[in-house]
Amino acid sequence: MRKIVYLFAAGAFLASCNRDVSSLQDPSEADRISVVPTSELSGQLKPMGDSFTLSGKSAQSLTYTYSNFAEAPANLAYTEELAGGLVTGISDLAQATSVTASGDMVFVTWHLEGPRYGGCISAYKLSGGTYHYTSRIDFDDTDWHEAEVNRNNLTGNYEIFAVGQRSPSASNYLLNGHRGAIIGKVLYDYINDEFRTYGSYKELPLPGYGANSVITSAGKYYVLTGNGRGSNTTDAQSGLYVTDYNLTNVSEYMTITDGIFIEADPFNSTTSNVDYALFDRTASDRVQIRRGMNTAQTVSNSMGFTIDYINGTGIPSLARERGGMAFIPYTYAGNTVTGTEYLLALAEEGLYGQYTGHINNSVNYCLAVTHDPSARVIYAAAGEGGLKVIAGHGYNGGALYNPFDLVGHFVPPTNAFISGFNVKDVSVYFSDYLALAVGGTDGTGVNPRKGGVYFVRKSGF
Repeated sequence: MRKIVYLFAAGAFLASCNRDVSSLQDPSEADRISVVPTSELSGQLKPMGDSFTLSGKSAQSLTYTYSNFAEAPANLAYTEELAGGLVTGISDLAQATSVTASGDMVFVTWHLEGPRYGGCISAYKLSGGTYHYTSRIDFDDTDWHEAEVNRNNLTGNYEIFAVGQRSPSASNYLLNGHRGAIIGKVLYDYINDEFRTYGSYKELPLPGYGANSVITSAGKYYVLTGNGRGSNTTDAQSGLYVTDYNLTNVSEYMTITDGIFIEADPFNSTTSNVDYALFDRTASDRVQIRRGMNTAQTVSNSMGFTIDYINGTGIPSLARERGGMAFIPYTYAGNTVTGTEYLLALAEEGLYGQYTGHINNSVNYCLAVTHDPSARVIYAAAGEGGLKVIAGHGYNGGALYNPFDLVGHFVPPTNAFISGFNVKDVSVYFSDYLALAVGGTDGTGVNPRKGGVYFVRKSGF
């Protein structure tokens, strides 16, 4: 997700951001975007049934079952910007970047690592505990990094608001500071279980190299862009940009240094009022968290918030790796959450807690973090270290467990469809379901490896 390609392009006016860009109204866009039907996806979702249990000094046991493996998209078209011009081709080295669930659907975004632009969004239907691969939509010049999903019962569509990075030379957007960052709106027809294409896709370019993260509140979309440098840039400022449901324009914005992640606090949110925080890399070895923000505020450089500063020798790794953020319960009154704190995945700097600081529990490398509210545990994606399970506040582990103690490690599946167990991202949805994005590179950190997603079911707690 941390792909940044440095190049020079013509700039025009920031006001250019405030235009309605309906990409597929142009017939030439039909060559850029294509829908892969179910009939061509056969065999790319593998059935599994590999189970294991984490149990130790606690009375609480956690049992997990690998139910399916989703292969990375095969023969994904790409665009590459070289000194002699644009080059196109086909790649099998896509990596999953996010998993978002809504209703009975699970949507996975993908991108190509390295300098090649190419990605897609896959749709999986979960019915009776069984997954079905229903459709895929490919973009031959765009990486996708994250998505928000809205089910529209009036139109019969899921609306996927995806953020990522498009080849600037292919798009030819004339926008001051634009180096690839975009937000796009993709429609999935849940009546016929397929993505819609021509005439339905909309896209808005934004200042910055890549749009890395997005949240939504009251029909608005808050998009964070970054530059991968950890410093201010004059040619492509990073920022927080607010757009509307129709992607008509940017109505509010603030500039930052190098946006990594924006995260809503699910324990302090309603449909119209959301607490959130920004994860911003402000130097080679420093990040800062802007917290105490709420979507009722107007986004601007003068808005109020609190800043936490974190330094570390491992933070420079965020220039080439993804980082992550999650809110977790900090205090309870019975089963009611009364206070929260954030956790940070800081790559080679490991795991960091708002109140604990650097968490020293063998998670010394962390690419993503999320919270399981039913089991009250934390999942840390540790790259080649696999997936680690950590006690959260209120975890039923008995007197011998303290918050952030290591509960255990995920066991790699015995019938794995790819070699290695390089866990890049983890998601929890529908209470007892997990998705692990795996792949990336081999142990050297250099050689590409085909990726995929393990779908996991939790039980026995």
